[in-house]
Amino acid sequence: MCVLASRSVGLCDCNNFFVSCERREDPALVSRPVVVLSGNDGCVVARSNEVKAMGVPMGEPYFKVRGLLEHAGVVVLSGRLSLYNKISSEVMSRIARFSDVTEVYSIDEAFINLAISSVKDPVAYCRELRADVWRHCSIPVSVGISSTKTLAKLASHCAKHKDEGVFWLKRELYSDPGWMAQFEVGDIWGVGRRMAKRLNLYHRILNAADFAAADDLLLKRAFSVNALYTAWELRGYPVHPLSGGRRAPKSIQVSRSFGEAVFSYDELLEAVSYFTLCAARQLREARQRASRMGIYITTSRFREENFYARDDERSFPSPRSLDCDFLSAAREMLAGIYQEGCAYKKAGVILYDFTDVSCGVQRQLFDEDGRSEAREGRFMQAASVTDSLNREFGRLVIGSADNFGAPKRPSKWYPQRGHGAAGDYRERPALPIGPARKVSF
Repeated sequence: MCVLASRSVGLCDCNNFFVSCERREDPALVSRPVVVLSGNDGCVVARSNEVKAMGVPMGEPYFKVRGLLEHAGVVVLSGRLSLYNKISSEVMSRIARFSDVTEVYSIDEAFINLAISSVKDPVAYCRELRADVWRHCSIPVSVGISSTKTLAKLASHCAKHKDEGVFWLKRELYSDPGWMAQFEVGDIWGVGRRMAKRLNLYHRILNAADFAAADDLLLKRAFSVNALYTAWELRGYPVHPLSGGRRAPKSIQVSRSFGEAVFSYDELLEAVSYFTLCAARQLREARQRASRMGIYITTSRFREENFYARDDERSFPSPRSLDCDFLSAAREMLAGIYQEGCAYKKAGVILYDFTDVSCGVQRQLFDEDGRSEAREGRFMQAASVTDSLNREFGRLVIGSADNFGAPKRPSKWYPQRGHGAAGDYRERPALPIGPARKVSF
């Protein structure tokens, strides 16, 4: 195998990303154990190395480890997704400077092309990348290098335990069953908990070496073709190519569990309207239009005797991307599925059946809304301006006149954020909403 092929893919992974973001905001946290919680302060979603050493697992419900964390003096913070998204954009911009192809995989991970002939020493090159990200973004990054994406993910696990933060998983290592056996099957990219359990119990496939050596037909028949592809990648044969640019989503969903139970129709409409605006903005940022929209509402699943859940869906005569279209549909659907007296704990909005903006819109001969191309263009320009302003301020400062008014604080559907922000551990900032100014177009 050629040298370039053996280090063709690099995975840049931000270390303890949410915790690192909070430490960037407040350097006093650097020497302290820190955890970040999910929405409504439900589960642990990020841990500093000190907390990992205490044995606190990822995704553990906060109420189960609250006593342990308080006893150990751990700083507990409610998550701030808007901050993490902002810092992620900064990090990905720096990473993209070091490769001709960068594929952003998640908020804290990106694959890069390292099969660049001018790069003689990929390890030294990735050290420069790490130093650049730290210098400009103050976020620590580990880099795993190998010949496939799946192997690069394993290499990134090793990189986190290296002082230099870079690890090159070469052919002589991943072709050695003894070395690959150190990785449990659940550590492999694309193998979830259920699949790992089935592999362990029914097929005696316990680690990465077993998975790579498994029979191809067994993997395909017992699981799926994706399991077969994973085995091929573990053997060093690339199946998943790097994809430059951002992939268009197949659907967009915005949902949230409420901080308190919501009973009134007005408050539920307020929550659904906000989720609709968020989904519409994401749709426009992806340069897509949606032909279908759905909403759902549900009470707590832990109260089976009074459980209530309903959903509804609307199709549009032509693809849509404007707030006013989706808000109007959301209001109609919610009126049809709302039941008085229920204690609602969650709601969500889903957009799907997308059409790329660059493909144009196939209109019907008798379009029911009577929009002209020129008027549609003006609507889109106005929406682009409002999206830019809202993004700049980090909250909803300008909205459509169809947005039924700004939410009145405090609203029950806001997630619970009972743990301090960086520099203030007593109270988290509220959701990035309002007060909004109504603007008609």
